[in-house]
Amino acid sequence: MQLLSGRAWSLRCVRLQFPHMSLPLSSAPAPAWLWKGDEPSVTSVFQPIVDLLRGEVIGHEVLSRGPGEFREPHVLFTQARLEGYTWELERACWTSALRCISTLPEAQRSAPFFFNVSPDVLSDPRFGDGSTEELLARYGLNPKNLVLEITEKAAFEDNALLQRLTRQCSALGFGIALDDFGAGHSGLVTLVNSAPQFIKLDQALVRDIHRHSYQQHLVKSLVSFAASVNATLIAEGVETWNELAVLLRLGIRHAQGYLVARPAPVPVLPSVEFEARRHEAMRALDFREDEDDETVGSIVIRRNCVERPVTPEELERLFQQKADVDHVAVLHSERLEALVLRRATATKGAAQVAPLIVEDRMALTTLARLAMERAPEALYDPVVVTDAQKRFLGTVTMQQLIRRITELLERRTPA
Repeated sequence: MQLLSGRAWSLRCVRLQFPHMSLPLSSAPAPAWLWKGDEPSVTSVFQPIVDLLRGEVIGHEVLSRGPGEFREPHVLFTQARLEGYTWELERACWTSALRCISTLPEAQRSAPFFFNVSPDVLSDPRFGDGSTEELLARYGLNPKNLVLEITEKAAFEDNALLQRLTRQCSALGFGIALDDFGAGHSGLVTLVNSAPQFIKLDQALVRDIHRHSYQQHLVKSLVSFAASVNATLIAEGVETWNELAVLLRLGIRHAQGYLVARPAPVPVLPSVEFEARRHEAMRALDFREDEDDETVGSIVIRRNCVERPVTPEELERLFQQKADVDHVAVLHSERLEALVLRRATATKGAAQVAPLIVEDRMALTTLARLAMERAPEALYDPVVVTDAQKRFLGTVTMQQLIRRITELLERRTPA
């Protein structure tokens, strides 16, 4: 993969400090299995990363495929390293990927794309030539569209350099992910020095996790750690529903793997079948685990509702006439069409918001967790409640939720 602009990074002083770099360099032109003139010989495929709570795709990992006998990534990268063409291969991968991304619809181009990159390539002497900045601009992209997955296939001894490189990447706007965590050299030292926003569990920790209690305890502890440092934990290589069920129970909320979707030439969404089974798995997980648990249905209130069509002017008059109303549900045949907030009508932007929607049988504790995971600007928005058939039942405010959970905690605490 061709990397980032050295002009922006001021890395020229770094080059002379690391003569131990293990990348062999070749002065010969890149072979045809890498480049054909200005055209990369590699192709790109995309695999989605899914938010299991909401069924939404949060990004795509970009994977590379070589021509003919070099199609498999491990064969392709091993051959490039042996012949001294690692940099040329990285450049071909980035060029192919960015070219593909630039042809996507605008809505898809904005989603983050995850790129594998090794620390030795980040610190390659050619790293600071400014070509990647130019490459991104050529295809109408910027660092905010990309997440760099730091992956270590060999030991990287200079932790200070790794820390400096990842900090500079973040300062430029790139996201940082630690790939293959729990395997090889992608361990705790790398985690500390890269401080990633995303931690991707190696598939060795995921494979058959439903059969191994030791793996389950380890993943559970990593879920707690990731939450404490505000990092997103992603399970890679998920292939079976048994694995996914246990990962969900342990607190994993993001996944990637053949079960979700196979790599494809263009970004794809999970299948309808996957979405249906994911929804059932979440329902089974989110509802009461014991008799003391209360459900959302116990506190839902049906507040002000209007049937569509309704104009913005009519909604504004409603808010003016009823000072105690802070939100209104717009319905059509008992289905929610929109949720309109009083605070939103005071701005020039859209009055509608994208609410958190849950079923009435969900446990209150589960709702509290989901509500607190929302973006800061939506943290105190009301929650929409439906039945299993998606019919609108009412809303729950955060004040209601906090008050009721506090009451439950006081009731369960011994005097």
